[in-house]
Amino acid sequence: MNELTNKAWPTVRLLLIPYLAFLFLLFFPIDYEIDAPGGITEVSQTIDIVYNEDKVIEGSISTTYIMAIARPTWFMFIAGYFSPYTTITKMSTTNIAYTNEELRQISYLDKETSVEASIIVAYQAAAVVNPEVTIGYVTKTLVFGKAEYLSHYDEIEFGDEFVSVLGDDGVLATSIGDIAAVTVDADAYDFTFIDALGATYTLTLEKDAATAKFGITLKQYHLVDREITYPLYENADSNIGGPSGGLLSTIFVYNQLVTEDITHGLKIAGTGTISYDGAAGYIGGVKQKILTAYFAGVDVFFIPYLDPAYVYDNYVEALRVCEEVGIDPSGWLVGVSSFQDVIDWLAAVED
Repeated sequence: MNELTNKAWPTVRLLLIPYLAFLFLLFFPIDYEIDAPGGITEVSQTIDIVYNEDKVIEGSISTTYIMAIARPTWFMFIAGYFSPYTTITKMSTTNIAYTNEELRQISYLDKETSVEASIIVAYQAAAVVNPEVTIGYVTKTLVFGKAEYLSHYDEIEFGDEFVSVLGDDGVLATSIGDIAAVTVDADAYDFTFIDALGATYTLTLEKDAATAKFGITLKQYHLVDREITYPLYENADSNIGGPSGGLLSTIFVYNQLVTEDITHGLKIAGTGTISYDGAAGYIGGVKQKILTAYFAGVDVFFIPYLDPAYVYDNYVEALRVCEEVGIDPSGWLVGVSSFQDVIDWLAAVED
């Protein structure tokens, strides 16, 4: 047996090296991000407005998503490198600090708050022409980011609501702008939050010695007050995150609330964030979204167009992509700066 083992070992060792190399390529993650074409999803699958249920809508309104892979393996990296449809970038300093699960949590928070903004903007616009529509909202401050040095890192969740901080001389600060002014004298202060289940909790957060910061990023959001909002709506669970569907979600919700069908039978898609004032905002993954929409055969694709002189303006970049891959953008690629731009463009369409 020993003699057989000794004879076989050189061959086994020779095969073991490429096998281990293969496993390394297949499973070892690296700090890059890969964007690949994804698909389009009709907004009706994720937002249900309980209103105008007899209304006939001839067209469709869809958001566009891409396949975003954080920390791909070397195998994925190599495959993506040789694909003409993918974009590979080094992870940002901010994203490297988070686990993939934390990145997903942030992405879902972006999606949830984006839907809230879409509802607010669409309802406000629809209320102008439909007096039955009412909308109310509250402003809340939520946890959006956490630094590695944050005290009680694992006890504070993304999306938890900031309530207050007990500052110097017993002053209670409840707004973001007041935190710095009341946390000067000491190295630690009591912060109060509300978690996703509605439970209130208080933690003592210490300042980082190197930065003199608490290591928590807070952001204000407008969230729909359902008690004074009509008609009612429901959000369906989705495994697609990020805020880039905000613009098209707003268009869909608006179309559900008004009498006429603004789709004119068109297969409508697009991308762009939405601000509370109705402005469209930049998104990432332009190349992959253009390719996704083109392969899906959409009739019109709306994309943010905010600054023609900016080389990375979404619409300007989309035109470069079309030229690169041989797509004619005429007629179907439409640059917009706001929700109202989309409404105006669709209003000019002849049935």
